[in-house]
This record gives sequence, structure tokens and C-alpha cells, in this order.
Amino acid sequence: MVPNMENLQTLEKLIGSDLPINLENFQALKNELVGQITCDSREVNRPQGNLATLFFALVGQHFDGHNFIGDVFRQNPLAIIVSEKDLSPFHARSIQVRDIQKTMAVVARKFFQNPDARLNLVGATGTNGKTTTTYLCRAMLNAVSKTGILGTIAYDVYGNPRKVSNTTPAAIVLFQMLAEAVQNGCQNLVLEISSHALELKRTYGLEIDAAIFTNLSPEHLDFHGNLDDYFSAKKKLFHDANGYKLKHSVINIDDTYGRQLFQSLKHDGKMPLSFGFSKDADFKICNVKKNDIDGTIFEISMKKRSHAFRSHLFGHYNLLNIAASFAVCMMIYEEPEKFTEAIANFQGVPGRMDKVILPNGAIAFVDYAHTPDALHTTIETLRSIKKGRLITVFGCGGDRDATKRAPMARIVNGMSDFAIATSDNPRHESQDNIFGDMKMGVVDGNKISFIKDRKEAIATAIQMSRAGDIILVAGKGHETYQLIGDRVFDFDDKKVIREMGSLC
Repeated sequence: MVPNMENLQTLEKLIGSDLPINLENFQALKNELVGQITCDSREVNRPQGNLATLFFALVGQHFDGHNFIGDVFRQNPLAIIVSEKDLSPFHARSIQVRDIQKTMAVVARKFFQNPDARLNLVGATGTNGKTTTTYLCRAMLNAVSKTGILGTIAYDVYGNPRKVSNTTPAAIVLFQMLAEAVQNGCQNLVLEISSHALELKRTYGLEIDAAIFTNLSPEHLDFHGNLDDYFSAKKKLFHDANGYKLKHSVINIDDTYGRQLFQSLKHDGKMPLSFGFSKDADFKICNVKKNDIDGTIFEISMKKRSHAFRSHLFGHYNLLNIAASFAVCMMIYEEPEKFTEAIANFQGVPGRMDKVILPNGAIAFVDYAHTPDALHTTIETLRSIKKGRLITVFGCGGDRDATKRAPMARIVNGMSDFAIATSDNPRHESQDNIFGDMKMGVVDGNKISFIKDRKEAIATAIQMSRAGDIILVAGKGHETYQLIGDRVFDFDDKKVIREMGSLC
């Protein structure tokens, strides 16, 4: 999707004279019309008329866009290369910038005609709960007007849903999707915002109307280095370090980091709102009358009003997810009756406590929990409702943060009646190496087994189960694949559970 011909802009209008370093090249190219922007050489089109392609030569973890400049020029000799490197001695058609990620976001927003300004945007960040919270937000906002969603499971703006590459897409894709949302008649859009996206400026300049902070626990430390830096990345969304001034923020004050963020925002003169079970929360969860496998009945108290909720979701953390989404939606539209009805009709999120009733009377749950904190919360929830034993199947991803493997194993081994460790996207790392890290957290070797093949692990859990037992298959959730080496194999936990369950 590109803007209409009459809306095309020159390089000068897109980039601005304050961003380039090599002004001589910029002055020579500034009046050229740009017909395409991309950071993927495979997407470069042949020129139409005298339209240039703006190619951002990014350096990523696994690739370097500079290696593909030749391919870009073969497709479009009018291409202009944007880079942090000084390419001027070699490419007269190059623009050097200090921060290519920031420049790409600035350019993408202008190229797609500032679509965020024509949408009510809700953003959610935090370690756990982002996906469920954004789906709840979409359900509520859809009750008022057309709402798109971008996140871990789907990029869906009422067109053809796009395959997800990252929780938060790169800036060019992000602003293109927002433009499509506007074109397709959306008035609202809900967005998961990852710490990677904030650190890499994928959302730089995005005008977000209201943002949610769900919680924070160790995750992605292979990228951020330590928990403080991880938290600092999250805080950028709320402290105007992302190129815009946030209008509304909704913070979980039951969470230690959430309360810290809430206090710092108040100290800076902002007016955040809070949610949680805490007595001083602005949106306080109270009068919980039911919270079991069949759903929840509770209230949310705000100021002098209280609203009653019924939901198919259950668990302490889902009450927080509902409170977060309700609070932020009330910042956009004050339609509590429509929102409570939407929550009552909401059936859940794919791969989030996704239930399968087995022929032998056991119940299996497929869940995306893949961090120590998420596993602890999920297992704690299932322990509170189990009638028999809790059997957990889980794994740890390869080529990712190895420091969480032992804690994950310790939690699952200690809290489950029996655990089966298995593969979960080992990528290029040997499963034996992953298991080695996990075994460091085992406290009771009699309550855990290690089975490399995930299908065999799930089958083993089902075979040992009986009526009243709960089986948790954790880690992959909505994912329908396994990443092993360079290959992508079809693998859907829910389908495997049904297949193996029918054989019992």
C-alpha cells in the first residue's frame, strides 16, 4: 500500500534537513519524489516514472541491509539509501543519519499521512498479559466502533489479517497497517508494545491516546542485559521518551514495578490512573463472588460507582487483565454498559488457557506461559481449581535467554504433581544443552522426566492422566509450529492434544 500519487512527498519533506549528516548528498536529492519506503530489499519495486525508493539499510542481529544495496539498485536505480554509515564516497544516492531507527519511524509516519492521528490508539506493555488485555480492549471498543488489533497473535485491521513477524511490527509495517485501518473504516486500534519495539524506536512518534502497564518480571534479558534496563525500556512509553506526549496511562499498582512507575509519573506532574486489588486503586477489583473453571463474577469500583462483571475467563491475573482493559477503554469512551456486556460475551484468546476436555475425564489447557512468573501464575491458578493431579508439559526456547531455564524448571517441578520437560522452538541450540540448563533448577527428580519430542511428551502426559486431572501444556500457546534449526515444522499443541486424547 502506498499513498495516492497526489500525496507523494519529496525526500526533503519526509526526512527533513535536520536529520541527515551528509548535507551535500541531501541537497542533491531533496526534491526527488519518493514512491516507496522499505527496509527489505526483496520488496523493492521497479521505478514508476521518476519515483525513488527509500531503502533503509538496517543492521540487525542476523542480517546487514548494506549487503543488499546492490540488489536494491538492480531493482530500482533511482533508489536512495539511508544508513548510519558514511556511504557518500561510494554512493551519491545515499543519506547518512545518526539514528536510522528513529529516522525510519519519522519517515514512515509522514509517508503514510499520519494515520495514528485519525485513530484512537490504545497501547499495552508489560511482561505478561498484553495479548489477553488487548483482545479484551478490542472486544469492548468494537461494541462502540470498528477496532483493529496488532500484536503477538495477529495484525488484523479489518482487511486480510497479516502474518505476525514481531509482537510490534517494524515502523514501516506499523504505520502502513495503521493507514490500512483508517482506509478500512476503523476508528480505534489496540496495539501490543514490546520492550524491543520501544528500545528499537519502532513506535517512535506514534500518538497513543492511552497506554497500559500490566506488570514486569525477568524476560528478554538476553537483549536488555538486566532487569533495570528492561524496565527502563518499558518506561519510555510513559515518560514521553518515545517522541510524543502520552495522553492517558493506566498502571497496575499491585505490581512492584507498576507502583514504582505510577509514583514516578505522579512525581512528574502527570495524572496516571491505577487498577488492581489494592484498596487505593482507581479501578479496584472487589466483591469477587466466583472465580473458577467456569468463569468469574466480580465488581470493579471506580470513584463512587461500581460495575458488575461476568466473564468466561478465570484466575487472579485475568481479573487484572479485565480491570486494565476496562479502565483504558473508559478513557476513550465512557460506555460501561456496552463494555460489561462485551466482557460477558468474550470467549477468550487463542492459546491462552485454551481448554480441551479429554475423553478420559481429564482437562488439558494450552497456554503461552513461557517465563518463570507466567508459569508460576498459571500453575497457581490451575492448582486452585484442580480436583486431581496437575501434570505440566513445558520447554525453554533455544537461542534465547538461558538464565530463565533453571527458574522455570524449579517452579514447574515444585508446583506440579508431575512435570515433563520437552522441546519448545530449540532453533539452532541442541536440546541436550537446553535440558542441561533446565536440570539445574530441578529439586525433585522423581517428579519430572525429560522427553525431547514434544508430541511424545504430550502423549505421555495424557496417557498417565485420569479423570479429574489437569494437564497444562505451556509455552507455545497460539503458535502452530516448531522452530528446529533453519526449518519450520507444523506443530499445534491443541491439535496434538485432541489427537493423542482420542487414542486413550
